[in-house]
Parts: sequence; structure tokens; C-alpha cells
Amino acid sequence: MTTNQQQAAQLSIPLTDEQYALFVHAASLTDLTLSQWAAQHLIDAARYEINNETTLQLDSASFDIYMAALKDPTSAAVNELMARNPQWD
Repeated sequence: MTTNQQQAAQLSIPLTDEQYALFVHAASLTDLTLSQWAAQHLIDAARYEINNETTLQLDSASFDIYMAALKDPTSAAVNELMARNPQWD
């Protein structure tokens, strides 16, 4: 991607004076411009939200129960479900 392509999109966010001052102060504590600081925090938040909504995390006991259920399906409905291709394929 070229520099022009990277900077083609812009985001405009209405802020109160207090919010803007808070962001400016936070950015001033780093070596980033306000735009760089805001973009980095939005990227981090977006990645967190995407991961949080698309990843299932199980503790060890729950994972063991899940795996046991997959290895020993007991109903025709479960067998039918297991035969389907997942949406992400």
C-alpha cells in the first residue's frame, strides 16, 4: 500500500472540548501525534472487540466436556449438525 492509499480514509468524530483536551494531553505524554495516538487506540480497541466477539475461550474443564460431547454425539440432531460445513469454511 502506498502512503496515499494509507491516508485515503479519514474519520471525523465530534468531541466535547473536555474530551479533546483529554486526548491531546494523553497524546502529549507519548511520542505520537494526536492522530497517531487516536488511530493506535482505535486499532487496539477494534482488535479487542473483534477478538472478543469471534473467539470462544473455554477453561480446561469446559473444554474437556466439549471434546467429550464431540466424540460421542448421542442424537440424530447432533449427527446432522456435525455433518454440516461450518459457515467459516
